[in-house]
Amino acid sequence: MAFTLAGARAGEPQLLYVNFPSKALSTFLNQPVQIAATVLLPDSYYKEPERRYPVVYVISAFDDFYEIDVWRQLAWQKPMRALGSEFLIVFLRGMIEFDGEAIHDQYADSANDGPWGTALTSEFLPATDAHFRTLGAGGRFLFGHSSGGWSALWLQVNYPDAFNGAWVVSPDAVDFHDFYGPDLTKPSANFYQDAAGNAYGECREHGHDTSTMREFVLSPSGCDVSPRTPTRETPWAKRQIDTYDIVYSPRCTDGSPAQLFNRATGAIDPAVATYWEEHYDITRILQERWSTLGPLLQGKLHVFVGAQDTFHINDSVVLMQDALHKLGSDAEIQIVPGDDHWQILDWHGGLIGYALAEMLQRLTPK
Repeated sequence: MAFTLAGARAGEPQLLYVNFPSKALSTFLNQPVQIAATVLLPDSYYKEPERRYPVVYVISAFDDFYEIDVWRQLAWQKPMRALGSEFLIVFLRGMIEFDGEAIHDQYADSANDGPWGTALTSEFLPATDAHFRTLGAGGRFLFGHSSGGWSALWLQVNYPDAFNGAWVVSPDAVDFHDFYGPDLTKPSANFYQDAAGNAYGECREHGHDTSTMREFVLSPSGCDVSPRTPTRETPWAKRQIDTYDIVYSPRCTDGSPAQLFNRATGAIDPAVATYWEEHYDITRILQERWSTLGPLLQGKLHVFVGAQDTFHINDSVVLMQDALHKLGSDAEIQIVPGDDHWQILDWHGGLIGYALAEMLQRLTPK
């Protein structure tokens, strides 16, 4: 199968809109399914027709903007030009829809949503290499923020040979012993409060929580501190939680995703929680498969999170950091004092430029 090119907009020859018909996903969902992306070509792409380029696959945050505007284009072009380097940038687009809009992309194989990880790595990546002048797996990198950060880390860990490094910013929970507060490994856990009845806080701003987890899940807009809280038919936080059920949960007999917890009471279903942890807890996967994964992931794991993350994601990253340290991993994990879920993107003068510089080091022969 090959790409369908939507073409570049007038005056923007470097932006291409591509759709790829996935056989794996279409078979699973019994309907035509495409993987969509926006491709930003390097400045010299048309001028140097024999040149090949490294590729960065960018995975956005939940409910992020998928239209690549001038600001986002320059966010990648400026650091590349400053470094005197060129990459082909592939912005992957959302595949889980709410209210008729694709808003979420977690490229993991799912009992409910289909084999998105398999489709991306076995179908979309080869198609990209065939259509564009790429360097192949040795020049293939990942960059993701928030839910996109989790997905970037998931892809690097589960397909270690397919990518030469992942730069992960504020990832969704990577260790389910702390899933935004609740410990999913405890059989009597509650999503809204701990064993002593204390409510889990959420939406941290300037060091203080502005809501409880219950309020966050049930409110129409999630965190007021979010830079984008549009009014839609389905509440913002509920859509986020529902996507976790879609991706992580087993399928019920009626074909719907099993819910991790009762939305009214917060009671966690221990069977669903066990399934989540066994299949999608990245720390657990690393620990169980380290004898194989360790050598394949050398120099490839780079994780950045603010110590004051808005959603308390830093606590989960700390658990993974401790586990990787015990395993002897060389993973780069930086927990930045004072930064929240979005401020972290400005760390090191801008994490995009910082990541690109480290990617260049991976490309430089030793």
